[in-house]
This record gives sequence, structure tokens and C-alpha cells, in this order.
Amino acid sequence: MSDDASTILALQSELEGRRANFESFWDEVALRVMPSSATFTTTDEEGTPRSERAFDTTAITANERFAAFINDGITPRDQFWHGLAAEDDELAESQAVKEYFERLTKVLFAARYRPNANFTSQRQSNYLSLGAFGNYSLFIDEAIGEGIRYCAIPFREVFWAHNHQGQIDLQHRKFCLDARSAVKMFGANTPQSVQDDAEKKPFAKHEFIHCVRPNDELKPGGAGYRGMPWASYYVFPKDKSVISRGGYRTFPYANGRFMLAPSETYARSPAMAAFPSIMTLNEQKKTVLRAGQKAVDPPLLLSEEGALEPFNMRSGAMNYGAVSADGTPLVVPFNSGAKVELGIELMALEQRAVNDAFMVTLFQILAEKPDMTATEVMARLQEKAQLLSPTTGRLEAEDTGPMIERELDILGRAGLLPPPPDELLERGSGYKVVYTSPLARARRAADALAITRTIEIAGAAAALDPAAALVVDVPASIREVAEINGMPAKLIRSPEDVEALQRQRQQQQAMAAVAEGAPSIAAAAKDLAMADQIRNAAA
Repeated sequence: MSDDASTILALQSELEGRRANFESFWDEVALRVMPSSATFTTTDEEGTPRSERAFDTTAITANERFAAFINDGITPRDQFWHGLAAEDDELAESQAVKEYFERLTKVLFAARYRPNANFTSQRQSNYLSLGAFGNYSLFIDEAIGEGIRYCAIPFREVFWAHNHQGQIDLQHRKFCLDARSAVKMFGANTPQSVQDDAEKKPFAKHEFIHCVRPNDELKPGGAGYRGMPWASYYVFPKDKSVISRGGYRTFPYANGRFMLAPSETYARSPAMAAFPSIMTLNEQKKTVLRAGQKAVDPPLLLSEEGALEPFNMRSGAMNYGAVSADGTPLVVPFNSGAKVELGIELMALEQRAVNDAFMVTLFQILAEKPDMTATEVMARLQEKAQLLSPTTGRLEAEDTGPMIERELDILGRAGLLPPPPDELLERGSGYKVVYTSPLARARRAADALAITRTIEIAGAAAALDPAAALVVDVPASIREVAEINGMPAKLIRSPEDVEALQRQRQQQQAMAAVAEGAPSIAAAAKDLAMADQIRNAAA
């Protein structure tokens, strides 16, 4: 155990060294963009003021709006922002399989948004961190008897490394717990010194490290941690001991990175991109405030011949001797010539740059112009989706995908997943994630628009040449558009049902035609019989 602890502590030291170049930058960002966040290089006491150096709040507001927009665009609370489908494309067309995965999706969303799961609040914290620092981490915990619980890890506590494929496969969390919380978390494994503090000083802080890495001792099907693909260690640095050892079937952290340089492990953020403008804007605000103060309450110029008594600046006060014998004021305000309006205009330029970096300007267009046509809205949505496409794609791969895998593992072992249909079991098909968030749909909006326009063109062309109607497979096109728009599978008829309805309608039309023609047939038969009678009488 001690050898394991020494290895983990040495690894922690190396991870801290690799992150050091970012930390001073993140400290500056935290002070000016996200003052609610703790700094990275210092430890502040609770309640310590952190925004006294921020004269302008444009970046703070922009980051809050960015987080809200990302939340609405990727994980909106009021809709399903992803679905599941069979990995086998042929099997994915089965109606039973489609409905199974829809039920599975509903179970996932119910687990996320149940009381005390904390998904919504923790997601908002994640997206604030994404805008400020470019990175975030979400811990998906298995609360025995309660379900899944989500915890946004303060990014100052997160250290990670990625493998040769660019995937984060080593993650450390360096955090503090008070003694009473540590005893509750680790039970009998709690170090003795911490247990002693729990009795005498329950709120005394102690440092711990959580290490998750690939299990080098993996034995598939083995018992305990040896059968887990991911090894987990909790280390107490004070006495260099491993106090808890276990494992996970799936990676317990879902991580997000904004804009990642090829040679870097940690991503860069909108705040980091806009930092020169943020700093400039802060200095401009100080200058404009000083100029405005002088304009409102200017310094006074006093003549040597002026009043000798202290000058009374109160409203309605009378100051004797403040004018010369000919009535010339001996006290006049100082006009520095400062142009406050110019300062405000220059600030507006930097504010625009900051808002552009956080994409606030683009998001606001949709909110501030409700009179836009559907085509204009579609174009704006596509623009927004294109700008965010690299980020959303990375978040889907590094965050949403691993999170769903982790959730399914927890719920499956708890027996909370619906049974799969027999055909899915027989084929042994896995699942794939179908992203249906507003931003994901916006990325595919061009496809839906192209299909719709093609159908319209084919319909118009069919009036000139009936063969044009045969060019487009309309039912398949409608299915594709429905999928892009997130239409529930249960509301879409299967090809077999459509074919059966077509046969039924054809039969009904044939029967209607027969019924419509029956009176004329009867009349013809009557006339023929009468003609026969006349011929027989004449003979």
C-alpha cells in the first residue's frame, strides 16, 4: 500500500508541474471572469472578497450568458437532448428496437432529473467553468439506495493526462474534507489523526487525493477491484497511505474541453481568448470612472485673492469673498478637457469584442429579433452550430458519451433498465448515441431543409412530367426529416404498417367503385331481361 501511495504522490507532483503554466493565467481569469471560483495558486478563506480588482463586469455577465446558452443548446432541461439507437443499422429499423431504446432514454432522463440527483445545478457550474477556464469535470457517483448523483468538481482540484488517442485516461482530484465529512466518507478506513479531529475539531480540513487510472491488474471476470477496468485509489498525503482501493466498470468522470491545441492537455476558453480585451476594458472603466467623477465633482481653481476661510460646498451655502469687486468669480471649476463620451465609445468596442468571444452577440440575435423569417432563423442557427461544432463534437465524445455509458452501467446493475427485445439479444448489437439537442439539430438543419425543398421541387415538376414524382422516395425522406427533428419513433408508422394501410385503402377504393357501379349494372341486367321477353313474345 505504501508503495502505491508513493507512486500516486509522485505522479500527482508531476501532474501539478505540467499544469503550472496554466495556473497563473487561470488565476487572472478567475478574478475578472468568475470571481465565485477559487484561485489556483492560493488558498482563500471562505468569504474572502475576490472581485475587488474587477471594475467592469462585462466578462462576468458574458460568461454567465454563455453558460446559459450552452445549457439551453446542449442539455436543455425541458426536452430530450439525446436518444439511443441500435448500433446495427438494419436492426435499428425494427420498430420494437426503436421503442426499446426510447424507453431506455426515458429511464436515463428520469434518473438525471430526479430530486437530489443535482444534474441541472452541476451542469450549470460545468458550463461556467467551460467559459472561464475552458475545462470542466463532472463526477458521476453511485449513491447506494438513492440512484445516480452528479457532482461538478471545482477545476482547481482536477489534474489529468490523456493517452496516445487523445482520451483522458488518468485523472487525479486533489481536494479537502473536514474531519467529520471524511469519517462519513471513508468510515473505518479513515486515518486515525482524522478520526481524532472528528471528535475534537470536526471542521478541521484535511487533504486527500483521488486517483483513477487504467487497472494494470485487470482480470476479466475477477472478483473485487481486480475485475474492474478502472482502478481507484484514495490517498492521504499526510502519512503517505492508501486509505481506500477499489475500481469502476466505467470511467466515473465526464470531462469537457473547449478549444484544444494539438500539443496541450488542457483546453483554452473564450475568456482566455478575450483576455486582452477584458484587461483593456477594466483599465478603461477605471479611467472613465475617474473622468466622470471629475466631470460631476470637478476640482476647484482658487485665486490667491479668494476667500481665506474654508470653502463651503454644501447646497445653498454662502461663501463670502469668493468674487472680486467687479463680480468676477475667484473660484471656478477645473475643466480638464476629458471626453467621457469618447471613453464610453472605446469601452463599447471592447465590450463587443468580449461578447463576440463568448458568442453572446450571436445568441442574442435570435432572442432580440423574433420577427425573423423561418429561413433567417435557420441560417442563424446553422451559423451558431458551425461556430460551436468543434466544441460540441468534443463535448459529445468526452462528456456525454462516457456519461451515458457510466449511467447505463449504474442503472443496469441496479436492475432499473427495461428488458431488451429478443431480436436485440439474438444479434448482440450494442447501442449508439443519437444527439438531438437544439445545437445538434441545427447542425443537421441544412439536411432537413434540402430534403424538404427537393420534395417541393419534385411535386411541382410532377405537374409537367408525372415521372418526376417517382424520383424521390417520399416516405423515406419524411422519415429522415422526422429523425432530424427529433420525432418520437412511436409516432412514426413502420414501413410494414404503411404498406398495410396502402393495401387497405386500395381495397376500400375498389369496394367503393364496385358499390358505385352496382345500380347501373342492375339496370342493364333489367333492360336485358326485358329485351329477351319482347323477343320471346314476338316469336
